[in-house]
Amino acid sequence: MKRLTTGIVLAALALTALPRPAGAQDLQQKLAAVKQSIAANQQALRGYTWLEKTELSLKGEVKATKVDSCRYGPDGKVQRTPVVQPPPAEKKRGLRGKIVANKTEEMKEELQATAALIHQYVPPDPGQIQVVTNAGTASLGQAGPDLVAFNFPGYAKQGDALTITFDKSITGLRQLDVKTWLEKPEEPAMLKVVMQSMPNGISFPGSIVLSIPASQLEVRITKSNYQKLAM
Repeated sequence: MKRLTTGIVLAALALTALPRPAGAQDLQQKLAAVKQSIAANQQALRGYTWLEKTELSLKGEVKATKVDSCRYGPDGKVQRTPVVQPPPAEKKRGLRGKIVANKTEEMKEELQATAALIHQYVPPDPGQIQVVTNAGTASLGQAGPDLVAFNFPGYAKQGDALTITFDKSITGLRQLDVKTWLEKPEEPAMLKVVMQSMPNGISFPGSIVLSIPASQLEVRITKSNYQKLAM
């Protein structure tokens, strides 16, 4: 019996010493490459200025538009300077004027709330990616002949999901897809980011579209005219 027990213990120790399955190792290596690629690309973007156009639409009609000149500040946050001011709204008198003013303020609040939601996912945070990776819920799938998609459930809040699509070499970020919500899970929001590349290979979010079907609200952000900052 003693020999049998010793044999079982030795067998168990041998099993724990075995290397992790090749599939798990491969996923871990690819996830590390994802974090490295995102971090390097984001660092490179700090050396550029760009134009950013934001449109808020309600029931298919554009209600608010703004265009900003953008750059990263010393603190790593985006600094925005308006380059196109919206025309002053025609002043209404009496009750109608108060209604228009309230609606305008509501649109500003909606725009701020949706912008805050977008910034939770764009750009992806390598730290949050690591959190999901540590939880063991990240997964890898195919998104096309030469594309791979990494899925990160519970990325920013419980029940959401961030999907990052790369080329198969994991050097070119192609697309971000997010399933989330603005105020409550019962009113889902979908976020789609289509990346574009500069001639030097640096990627940037060419278009960002956030849609909230329940409220028929859509925010569309277009980024363009990336220019290298003078050193």
